[in-house]
Order: sequence, then C-alpha cells, then structure tokens
Amino acid sequence: MSGTLIVIYGPPLAGKTTLAWALARTFPTKTAVVSSDQLRAGAIAVPDPDAIAELALVHVQLRLLVANYLKNGYDVVVEGAYLFEVGGERRSLETEVDQLLALMRHLAPKRVAVRLTAPAAELRQRALATGRDAESEAAVRLSEAYGPRVGPGSLTFDSAAQRPSEIAAAITTALAGA
Repeated sequence: MSGTLIVIYGPPLAGKTTLAWALARTFPTKTAVVSSDQLRAGAIAVPDPDAIAELALVHVQLRLLVANYLKNGYDVVVEGAYLFEVGGERRSLETEVDQLLALMRHLAPKRVAVRLTAPAAELRQRALATGRDAESEAAVRLSEAYGPRVGPGSLTFDSAAQRPSEIAAAITTALAGA
C-alpha cells in the first residue's frame, strides 16, 4: 500500500493509539506511526508557558516527520488529538487534519482522515480503567466538540461499537477502493 497516509483523530481515551498500531501492523510495507500526543508529551521535557505556541510547534514537527517518512517509501499512520483545552479555553487545530492531507497529496496518493468517537459513558469507563480519571470530563467535552467530517476520504467510527481490528479492516477496505 505504499504512499498511504491515514490521520486518526478524536478525543482522549477514544482508542486512537490502539487503532493506529493495529492498523499499521496490517500493512505489508514499511509503515511508521507518528503520534502528535507523543511528540508533545514524550519529547518536551520543560513545556513552553505558551501552550498554543507549543501545540503549533508540535504540528510543524509532525508534518516534517510525515513528509520524511513518505519520501522514504513508508506508509504513515498519524494519530492524535486536534482539540485541546488550554487554560480553560478550547483550542481547535482540526484544520491541521485537512492541511496535512492536502500538503502530502503528492507523496501519498491514498489519504484518509479517520475520526474516532466513543459514548461519554465509555470514555469515563476507560479513564477509570487506565488511571486517567482526571481526563474523563475533558475527554467527554472534547468528544462532543469535534465537528463531523464529510466527503471522500473521511471516515468515522465508534470505538466502543467495533474492535480495533474491525475498524482497521474497514479502513483498509476503504483505501483499496480509493
């Protein structure tokens, strides 16, 4: 499936990371998983006091990594949140999904945006089960705030209704028809 870019986004606890790795492992070619959450939380030791500037920096890094992987013949699965609560305010970077897909159109002829959702009760249950209960209510608020995507190359799945392997199979089928 060389030349494929999949962007998985949604609220915290929706299963983005689990799906990204399950999907990436189904590819017969070399495949990279790029996580905006990991770039933000795993690469920055002392955060910038300006959280918005830091989010913008992470998304620039993400685009550079994706472009580099694609140029080197990798398929790429990107996962992360694109809505954030910073200082009590909601910040949307959802346009970054479209921008990333558009910027990579020459490197990745097959591109798809995948929005993961889950009911509020499921998000709360997952937060409790993983020791992330402090994120529970923010995850519910952010889940409700994501806008629906329409058109070709846009898919939405309820991660509480389908297993990651089932969603991965549906995405693979959609890409095969693209």
